[in-house]
Amino acid sequence: MERAQRVVPLREAADFLGVHYQTAYGWVRQGLLPAAKSGRRYQVRVADAHALRVQRAAGTPPRPEVRVRNWQPQADRFYDAIVAGEERLARTCLERLAAGVPFIDLCERVVAPALRRVGDDWAAGDVTIAVEHRASAICECLMAPFAARQRRGRPRGVAVTATPPGERHGLPALMAAGSLREDHWLVQHLATDLPASEVGRLADEVAARLVVLSAITEEGAEQGAIEAAQLAQAYPGLLVLAGRPGESLHDLRELTRMLA
Repeated sequence: MERAQRVVPLREAADFLGVHYQTAYGWVRQGLLPAAKSGRRYQVRVADAHALRVQRAAGTPPRPEVRVRNWQPQADRFYDAIVAGEERLARTCLERLAAGVPFIDLCERVVAPALRRVGDDWAAGDVTIAVEHRASAICECLMAPFAARQRRGRPRGVAVTATPPGERHGLPALMAAGSLREDHWLVQHLATDLPASEVGRLADEVAARLVVLSAITEEGAEQGAIEAAQLAQAYPGLLVLAGRPGESLHDLRELTRMLA
Protein backbone atom coordinates (compact mmCIF):
# COMPACT_ATOMS: atom_id res chain seq x y z
CA MET A 1 0.00 0.00 0.00
CA GLU A 2 2.81 2.42 0.89
CA ARG A 3 4.59 1.70 -2.39
CA ALA A 4 1.40 2.32 -4.38
CA GLN A 5 0.90 5.69 -2.72
CA ARG A 6 4.55 6.75 -3.04
CA VAL A 7 5.24 9.62 -5.42
CA VAL A 8 8.33 10.29 -7.51
CA PRO A 9 9.43 13.22 -9.67
CA LEU A 10 8.24 13.12 -13.28
CA ARG A 11 11.81 12.67 -14.50
CA GLU A 12 12.16 9.53 -12.41
CA ALA A 13 8.82 8.28 -13.70
CA ALA A 14 10.04 8.87 -17.26
CA ASP A 15 13.12 6.74 -16.57
CA PHE A 16 10.88 4.02 -15.13
CA LEU A 17 8.72 4.13 -18.28
CA GLY A 18 11.77 4.09 -20.54
CA VAL A 19 10.97 7.35 -22.31
CA HIS A 20 12.42 10.84 -22.56
CA TYR A 21 11.27 13.38 -19.97
CA GLN A 22 9.52 15.45 -22.64
CA THR A 23 7.52 12.41 -23.73
CA ALA A 24 6.37 11.81 -20.16
CA TYR A 25 5.56 15.51 -19.81
CA GLY A 26 3.46 15.31 -22.96
CA TRP A 27 1.55 12.37 -21.49
CA VAL A 28 0.83 14.45 -18.40
CA ARG A 29 -0.49 17.31 -20.53
CA GLN A 30 -2.71 14.88 -22.49
CA GLY A 31 -4.09 13.29 -19.34
CA LEU A 32 -2.46 9.92 -20.04
CA LEU A 33 -0.24 10.01 -16.95
CA PRO A 34 -1.85 11.45 -13.80
CA ALA A 35 0.45 13.91 -12.03
CA ALA A 36 0.24 16.63 -9.41
CA LYS A 37 2.28 19.80 -9.48
CA SER A 38 4.50 20.47 -6.48
CA GLY A 39 6.10 23.87 -6.78
CA ARG A 40 7.44 24.01 -10.32
CA ARG A 41 7.71 20.25 -10.77
CA TYR A 42 5.32 17.38 -11.36
CA GLN A 43 5.03 14.42 -9.03
CA VAL A 44 3.70 11.03 -10.18
CA ARG A 45 2.35 8.18 -8.10
CA VAL A 46 4.35 5.00 -8.54
CA ALA A 47 1.11 3.06 -9.02
CA ASP A 48 0.06 5.31 -11.93
CA ALA A 49 3.45 4.98 -13.62
CA HIS A 50 3.32 1.22 -13.20
CA ALA A 51 -0.21 1.03 -14.64
CA LEU A 52 0.85 3.01 -17.70
CA ARG A 53 3.88 0.78 -18.24
CA VAL A 54 1.71 -2.34 -18.08
CA GLN A 55 -0.73 -0.78 -20.53
CA ARG A 56 2.01 0.12 -22.99
CA ALA A 57 3.57 -3.33 -22.68
CA ALA A 58 0.21 -4.90 -23.56
CA GLY A 59 0.16 -2.89 -26.76
CA THR A 60 -2.98 -0.97 -25.78
CA PRO A 61 -2.55 2.70 -26.55
CA PRO A 62 -3.61 4.76 -23.55
CA ARG A 63 -6.59 6.96 -24.16
CA PRO A 64 -6.08 10.60 -23.22
CA GLU A 65 -8.55 12.14 -20.84
CA VAL A 66 -9.83 15.58 -21.64
CA ARG A 67 -11.10 17.40 -18.56
CA VAL A 68 -13.70 19.96 -19.52
CA ARG A 69 -14.46 22.40 -16.71
CA ASN A 70 -17.10 24.35 -18.59
CA TRP A 71 -19.03 22.73 -21.42
CA GLN A 72 -21.00 25.81 -22.43
CA PRO A 73 -18.16 27.49 -24.40
CA GLN A 74 -17.59 24.21 -26.25
CA ALA A 75 -21.26 24.05 -27.28
CA ASP A 76 -21.25 27.76 -28.16
CA ARG A 77 -18.25 27.40 -30.48
CA PHE A 78 -19.80 24.40 -32.16
CA TYR A 79 -23.09 26.27 -32.55
CA ASP A 80 -21.35 29.24 -34.17
CA ALA A 81 -19.63 26.91 -36.63
CA ILE A 82 -22.71 24.95 -37.74
CA VAL A 83 -24.91 28.04 -38.05
CA ALA A 84 -22.29 29.67 -40.25
CA GLY A 85 -21.97 26.50 -42.32
CA GLU A 86 -18.30 26.17 -41.34
CA GLU A 87 -18.01 22.40 -41.47
CA ARG A 88 -14.23 22.38 -41.17
CA LEU A 89 -14.34 24.49 -38.01
CA ALA A 90 -17.11 22.32 -36.57
CA ARG A 91 -15.00 19.23 -37.26
CA THR A 92 -12.04 20.79 -35.47
CA CYS A 93 -14.23 21.50 -32.44
CA LEU A 94 -15.33 17.87 -32.24
CA GLU A 95 -12.03 16.21 -33.04
CA ARG A 96 -10.22 18.21 -30.37
CA LEU A 97 -12.60 16.80 -27.76
CA ALA A 98 -13.27 13.34 -29.20
CA ALA A 99 -9.78 12.05 -28.44
CA GLY A 100 -10.49 12.14 -24.72
CA VAL A 101 -14.22 12.67 -24.21
CA PRO A 102 -16.75 9.81 -24.26
CA PHE A 103 -19.00 9.83 -27.30
CA ILE A 104 -22.08 10.09 -25.10
CA ASP A 105 -20.79 13.32 -23.55
CA LEU A 106 -19.84 14.71 -26.94
CA CYS A 107 -23.46 14.20 -28.00
CA GLU A 108 -25.19 15.46 -24.89
CA ARG A 109 -22.92 18.33 -23.88
CA VAL A 110 -21.86 19.75 -27.25
CA VAL A 111 -23.89 18.62 -30.26
CA ALA A 112 -27.38 18.35 -28.75
CA PRO A 113 -27.29 21.75 -26.98
CA ALA A 114 -26.02 23.42 -30.16
CA LEU A 115 -28.77 21.85 -32.26
CA ARG A 116 -31.47 22.73 -29.74
CA ARG A 117 -30.29 26.33 -29.95
CA VAL A 118 -30.50 26.20 -33.75
CA GLY A 119 -34.04 24.83 -33.47
CA ASP A 120 -35.01 27.62 -31.09
CA ASP A 121 -33.54 30.16 -33.50
CA TRP A 122 -35.60 28.73 -36.35
CA ALA A 123 -38.78 28.77 -34.22
CA ALA A 124 -38.10 32.42 -33.39
CA GLY A 125 -37.52 33.27 -37.04
CA ASP A 126 -33.87 34.12 -36.51
CA VAL A 127 -32.57 31.54 -38.98
CA THR A 128 -34.10 30.01 -42.09
CA ILE A 129 -35.15 26.40 -42.47
CA ALA A 130 -32.28 25.98 -44.94
CA VAL A 131 -29.76 27.04 -42.28
CA GLU A 132 -31.36 24.66 -39.78
CA HIS A 133 -31.19 21.78 -42.26
CA ARG A 134 -27.58 22.61 -43.12
CA ALA A 135 -26.62 22.61 -39.45
CA SER A 136 -28.28 19.22 -38.94
CA ALA A 137 -26.59 17.80 -42.04
CA ILE A 138 -23.16 18.99 -40.83
CA CYS A 139 -23.73 17.34 -37.47
CA GLU A 140 -24.84 14.05 -38.99
CA CYS A 141 -21.85 14.01 -41.33
CA LEU A 142 -19.35 14.77 -38.56
CA MET A 143 -20.81 12.44 -35.95
CA ALA A 144 -21.04 9.38 -38.20
CA PRO A 145 -17.34 8.36 -37.93
CA PHE A 146 -17.40 8.70 -34.14
CA ALA A 147 -20.67 6.76 -33.89
CA ALA A 148 -19.19 3.92 -35.95
CA ARG A 149 -16.43 3.18 -33.45
CA GLN A 150 -16.92 -0.09 -31.58
CA ARG A 151 -15.54 -0.15 -28.07
CA ARG A 152 -13.51 -3.21 -27.21
CA GLY A 153 -14.75 -5.58 -24.57
CA ARG A 154 -17.25 -8.35 -24.08
CA PRO A 155 -20.39 -7.50 -26.11
CA ARG A 156 -23.64 -7.00 -24.24
CA GLY A 157 -25.52 -8.29 -27.27
CA VAL A 158 -26.85 -7.11 -30.61
CA ALA A 159 -28.94 -3.94 -30.81
CA VAL A 160 -30.83 -2.34 -33.69
CA THR A 161 -31.28 1.43 -33.93
CA ALA A 162 -33.72 3.18 -36.23
CA THR A 163 -36.50 5.77 -36.28
CA PRO A 164 -40.25 5.22 -36.36
CA PRO A 165 -41.88 5.36 -39.82
CA GLY A 166 -42.28 8.95 -40.95
CA GLU A 167 -39.48 10.29 -38.74
CA ARG A 168 -36.86 11.75 -41.09
CA HIS A 169 -34.46 13.18 -38.51
CA GLY A 170 -31.71 10.59 -38.36
CA LEU A 171 -29.23 12.17 -35.93
CA PRO A 172 -30.89 10.98 -32.68
CA ALA A 173 -30.83 7.37 -33.89
CA LEU A 174 -27.21 7.78 -34.98
CA MET A 175 -26.31 9.14 -31.54
CA ALA A 176 -28.11 6.23 -29.91
CA ALA A 177 -26.12 3.81 -32.07
CA GLY A 178 -22.81 5.39 -31.11
CA SER A 179 -23.68 5.51 -27.41
CA LEU A 180 -24.68 1.85 -27.41
CA ARG A 181 -21.49 0.84 -29.23
CA GLU A 182 -19.53 2.75 -26.61
CA ASP A 183 -21.33 0.63 -23.99
CA HIS A 184 -20.24 -2.61 -25.73
CA TRP A 185 -23.36 -3.29 -27.80
CA LEU A 186 -22.98 -4.62 -31.34
CA VAL A 187 -25.23 -2.24 -33.24
CA GLN A 188 -27.08 -2.61 -36.54
CA HIS A 189 -28.00 0.97 -37.47
CA LEU A 190 -30.92 1.29 -39.91
CA ALA A 191 -31.20 5.10 -40.07
CA THR A 192 -34.63 6.62 -40.83
CA ASP A 193 -38.18 5.94 -41.94
CA LEU A 194 -38.21 2.15 -42.07
CA PRO A 195 -41.45 0.20 -41.51
CA ALA A 196 -41.55 -1.48 -38.12
CA SER A 197 -42.12 -4.85 -39.77
CA GLU A 198 -38.76 -4.54 -41.55
CA VAL A 199 -37.02 -3.45 -38.35
CA GLY A 200 -38.46 -6.48 -36.56
CA ARG A 201 -37.53 -8.85 -39.36
CA LEU A 202 -33.92 -7.73 -39.36
CA ALA A 203 -33.74 -7.77 -35.56
CA ASP A 204 -34.90 -11.37 -35.64
CA GLU A 205 -32.37 -12.29 -38.34
CA VAL A 206 -29.42 -10.91 -36.40
CA ALA A 207 -30.67 -12.26 -33.04
CA ALA A 208 -30.91 -8.78 -31.54
CA ARG A 209 -31.76 -8.36 -27.88
CA LEU A 210 -32.61 -4.67 -28.17
CA VAL A 211 -34.33 -2.28 -30.59
CA VAL A 212 -34.23 1.48 -30.07
CA LEU A 213 -36.55 3.76 -32.05
CA SER A 214 -35.46 7.39 -31.76
CA ALA A 215 -37.61 10.41 -32.55
CA ILE A 216 -37.09 14.15 -32.36
CA THR A 217 -40.73 15.18 -32.78
CA GLU A 218 -43.76 14.45 -30.59
CA GLU A 219 -45.53 12.91 -33.60
CA GLY A 220 -42.57 10.63 -34.21
CA ALA A 221 -42.43 9.68 -30.54
CA GLU A 222 -46.12 8.74 -30.52
CA GLN A 223 -45.66 6.62 -33.62
CA GLY A 224 -42.57 5.08 -32.07
CA ALA A 225 -44.52 4.03 -28.97
CA ILE A 226 -47.11 2.32 -31.18
CA GLU A 227 -44.45 0.56 -33.24
CA ALA A 228 -42.54 -0.47 -30.11
CA ALA A 229 -45.63 -2.15 -28.65
CA GLN A 230 -46.28 -4.00 -31.91
CA LEU A 231 -42.67 -5.19 -32.17
CA ALA A 232 -42.59 -6.35 -28.56
CA GLN A 233 -45.78 -8.35 -29.15
CA ALA A 234 -44.55 -9.85 -32.42
CA TYR A 235 -41.13 -10.78 -31.03
CA PRO A 236 -41.39 -11.94 -27.41
CA GLY A 237 -38.13 -11.51 -25.55
CA LEU A 238 -37.04 -8.54 -27.66
CA LEU A 239 -36.59 -5.35 -25.66
CA VAL A 240 -37.99 -2.42 -27.68
CA LEU A 241 -37.52 1.16 -26.49
CA ALA A 242 -39.09 4.24 -28.07
CA GLY A 243 -37.31 7.50 -27.34
CA ARG A 244 -39.03 10.83 -26.85
CA PRO A 245 -37.79 14.39 -27.43
CA GLY A 246 -35.70 15.59 -24.51
CA GLU A 247 -34.76 12.16 -23.18
CA SER A 248 -31.05 11.73 -22.62
CA LEU A 249 -28.62 9.16 -23.93
CA HIS A 250 -27.46 8.58 -20.37
CA ASP A 251 -31.03 7.56 -19.51
CA LEU A 252 -31.02 5.17 -22.47
CA ARG A 253 -27.74 3.64 -21.37
CA GLU A 254 -28.86 3.13 -17.78
CA LEU A 255 -32.20 1.69 -18.89
CA THR A 256 -30.59 -0.84 -21.20
CA ARG A 257 -28.17 -1.85 -18.46
CA MET A 258 -31.07 -2.52 -16.10
CA LEU A 259 -33.43 -4.25 -18.50
CA ALA A 260 -31.25 -6.04 -21.06
